[in-house]
Amino acid sequence: MPPKTKITKQDIIDQAIELIREGQSLTAATLSKALKCSTQPIFWSFNNMEDVKQEVFKQVHQEFSNFLRLPIEGVSPYKEIGMRYIQFAREERELFKLLFMSERAQNENILLSDPNVPFLIDLVSKTKSVDEDKAKEVYKIMWLFSHGIATMMAMKTIELTDQEVDVMLDTVCAGIIEDRKSEDTKGDVNGNAY
Repeated sequence: MPPKTKITKQDIIDQAIELIREGQSLTAATLSKALKCSTQPIFWSFNNMEDVKQEVFKQVHQEFSNFLRLPIEGVSPYKEIGMRYIQFAREERELFKLLFMSERAQNENILLSDPNVPFLIDLVSKTKSVDEDKAKEVYKIMWLFSHGIATMMAMKTIELTDQEVDVMLDTVCAGIIEDRKSEDTKGDVNGNAY
């Protein structure tokens, strides 16, 4: 009899991610079936299914972070982030839902504690030549706008091409920057800026 193939911790995580990609529920039963083994190898590597889910969430978030940083030729680094965010929602619908639309996402508070946020705010500041406070405002508004599109794409409510997304991001970002600049030039009755 040939020796049994050892199922590694990474094999378990990779298969769990595939189950999520396929829209299947992640349970010990579905995971062991997909791995073609009993549940025993899963629980040799992990204490429980919650530990599996936590590791899956971490790996999917790392894959998402790497995807965000892929360059797009001819596009500014900041706009690349918005475009990649929306592309991830289109191409990895179920993984996007896990990261940004699930109870786990709320518990992890990923939208506020995401380690990508300081990097993104710095990109806004450098790309749009605004100070850090304005960069935070621009980031927040652009993130909300991009998240709205991405969520609708993940839920198949709308379909947009990369070109349509490109134009929308340019238009909204330009409007936000212009609005923030006009706030700086507004003055009180003596003409002094607020």
